[in-house]
Amino acid sequence: MARMRGEQKEDKKEEREEKLNSRRGYKLEKIREVTAKAYAVATKRKWLVFMIGLGLIAYLVISKGGLGGMSGIFDMIKNFF
Repeated sequence: MARMRGEQKEDKKEEREEKLNSRRGYKLEKIREVTAKAYAVATKRKWLVFMIGLGLIAYLVISKGGLGGMSGIFDMIKNFF
């Protein structure tokens, strides 16, 4: 009987350790996924800001008739808008 109790204690101890390890692994995996999502969102926003900036620059160049001698071309483009 004493041997059975010792085995039961060890089994319970092993089960607890497995549970603890699985919880830790789950938490670490969740942190990795959240981090990867944050990087993906940041990359998307970076490109969005870049495209908005290019659009504003293009609008200002076209509306002001910039880039020197190309004002005739820009006037034609402005007439479409």
